Amino acid sequence: MKVTLIPLRQTAPLPRYATRLLGAALAATAYVTCLPWDLRNRPETPDALHVTSPVTTSGVALLALALLSLSAYFGIRDRLAWTLLVVAAPPSTLMYVSFDSHPAQDGQIFPFPLVWAFFTLVMGVGALAAAVVARGATRRSDA
Repeated sequence: MKVTLIPLRQTAPLPRYATRLLGAALAATAYVTCLPWDLRNRPETPDALHVTSPVTTSGVALLALALLSLSAYFGIRDRLAWTLLVVAAPPSTLMYVSFDSHPAQDGQIFPFPLVWAFFTLVMGVGALAAAVVARGATRRSDA
C-alpha cells in the first residue's frame, strides 16, 4: 500500500494553514525542548567571562534531527518558501529573543546579532537542503 502525500496547495485552506501552524509549533517546541532557556544564566564565578549554559551536544543533535525531519516533510508537501518559514523561522525568532534578553558580557567575542545571523543562516540552509533532497527522493521513487 502506497501512501501519497498530497501537496498542501491542493488542499482546502483550513487544513493547509492548520498543517503549517502545527509544523511551526513543532519547530518551536523542538527548540525549547532541546535547548532549554535558563533564565538564571549567570557567570559561574564573580568576574568570570563565560556564562553557564544548559545547551548540550545531544540537545543540538536532537534539534537538528527534529528540524531536518520537519524540513523533509514540508519539502515534500509544500513550497520551499513555506518550508523555510514554517521550520526555520520559529527557532530563529526564539533564539533572537533568548539572545536579546541576556545582557552583553564584557569579554564577549562576537556581538549577539552576528551569532544569531550565523545560526539563522545555518538553520535556513539546512531546512532548504533537507527539503530539496526529500523532494528529489520522492520524485525519483514515483518515476
